[in-house]
Amino acid sequence: MPTASFRRAAGALAALIALGAAPILTPEHAGAAVADSSVSISDPSGDAVRGGTAEPRADIVSAGVRDQNDFISLTMTLAKGDDLSATSENDYVRWAIGTHQSSSPDFIVQLKRGDNGFGHVVVFVPGEAEIPCPNAIGSFDGVNGLYLASIPTRCVGSPTAFQWAAQRSVSGGGLATSPVTDTAPDDGLGRAVQPAAVVGYWAIGSDGKVYNFGDAPKFGDVPSPSNLIIDLEAAPHGGGYWTLDSRGVVTAVGPVFYGSLSASDLRPGEKAVSMSGTRTGAGYWIFTNKGRMFAFGDANKNIGDVSTLKLNGDIVDSSPTPSGNGYYLTAADGGVFALGDARFEGSMGAIKLNKPVVAIVPDPDGDGYWQVATDGGVFAFKATFHGSMGDVRLNKPMRGMVPYGSGYLMVAEDGGVFNFSNKPFSGSTGDNPPVNPMVSITVLQ
Repeated sequence: MPTASFRRAAGALAALIALGAAPILTPEHAGAAVADSSVSISDPSGDAVRGGTAEPRADIVSAGVRDQNDFISLTMTLAKGDDLSATSENDYVRWAIGTHQSSSPDFIVQLKRGDNGFGHVVVFVPGEAEIPCPNAIGSFDGVNGLYLASIPTRCVGSPTAFQWAAQRSVSGGGLATSPVTDTAPDDGLGRAVQPAAVVGYWAIGSDGKVYNFGDAPKFGDVPSPSNLIIDLEAAPHGGGYWTLDSRGVVTAVGPVFYGSLSASDLRPGEKAVSMSGTRTGAGYWIFTNKGRMFAFGDANKNIGDVSTLKLNGDIVDSSPTPSGNGYYLTAADGGVFALGDARFEGSMGAIKLNKPVVAIVPDPDGDGYWQVATDGGVFAFKATFHGSMGDVRLNKPMRGMVPYGSGYLMVAEDGGVFNFSNKPFSGSTGDNPPVNPMVSITVLQ
């Protein structure tokens, strides 16, 4: 499949809507590259110029695309971002997708500012009306100039391969001033993209070192003084991950950052213990050992928490429902709390446990859930029991559990990974334990 490259466009939106006048393939590079399912590129800085002066708001410095697990995810980073509040048709963040060996794109994916202030993604054929694209998601960080859009591949016809290019245009602020537009790639050297099914997961140590397994890429570590890292949460569609430390500080590695707790948010004896992301990737919840919830981004602030209840054990973990409209909390004594559209199906709270519970995850249909204790014992509530490590002597205590395929994936402090699902095992550090204990695991979506 040929590579993708937009011819640099100097015109406004009308010139691009025609798109026959804005080819994405230069003939000299046709068929020159091998397709992959993930491509990242850098773009020259300072090449977006108006009247001899650089326009950083229109300057793409990097872009990327992935076609994995039936989703196409697109990214763009600008030298200087904004909040997409401009209403001119000459202001846009967009990507072109070409599914045929021609000079014009077949689809445009555009990221807009939604009514709620978060990202809103639209898909259309150049010159035609928008195409309905359920489950498309978008987010942006105007401060750092990061823009992300993700769409189901079916919205663009589930191509076997495609060309692509990112484009940013900023209006001139006056009728006589032309917009400034930058494209990436702009030299015809970008690789074509083809779909792939990927499987893998990440685990993190208390020191912030991230370990990647299977197809999960290594985005980077999060150095943590005093070994405070306690949770790791994957962003949707392989876009990276967030980490959480016990002070409630969140670090975004790849996705958009939406906020952290401040020192004044936590009360004496209170610490952050878990975070859960929203379905859109545009927000997350943070929970404390006292059962308090803090919502960031588009995370629903009205689902509630258990901070007013008398808890027999500290809250230790959270997990959202598949719909994203609720979540489960579990306490160390095995107590389960179902909020929003989460359904309570029982708990271990009234049973004397050999070891404390450390995690809870819902089953794929959302009607039930599993809990796991530090000895590896798994407890199933209206969910199929796939097995446990409760009858096996573990080298180190179990620390984390996540949904994985039809079942669940667990990690111990020594990095041993235990797979009870229909998805493949992608490795562990059990035979070569990290210096600092592993504290959490999350899967590539």
